[in-house]
Amino acid sequence: MLEPDLAPDGSVDGITASPSAPGVVQPTGDGPQSRRRVQRTINFDRSVLERARAAATYLASFEPQSGVRSLADIVNPAVLAYVTELEELYNAGEPFRPVLRMPSGRPSKR
Repeated sequence: MLEPDLAPDGSVDGITASPSAPGVVQPTGDGPQSRRRVQRTINFDRSVLERARAAATYLASFEPQSGVRSLADIVNPAVLAYVTELEELYNAGEPFRPVLRMPSGRPSKR
């Protein structure tokens, strides 16, 4: 198995890790954002995005009781549900350590 190359700043493959005492959660990267909502660029499969946009548009226009007024009202709960499932499966139900900066692009093949 190949060992990852360490960059001069101590990061591995573009991911910055902060050493901490056991049990102490420290985020990596720069300081946290102060806004409640942030804009990020992510890629969706075209068919998934088209279906979600159609659902958000229809529900916002014709089914106000659904509580869906935008695409974010569909995406945020779906992502939260999946992350919660991943935390249960891979991190004993605890939130993963905060990461404030993710490397861009596809992860390297290991």
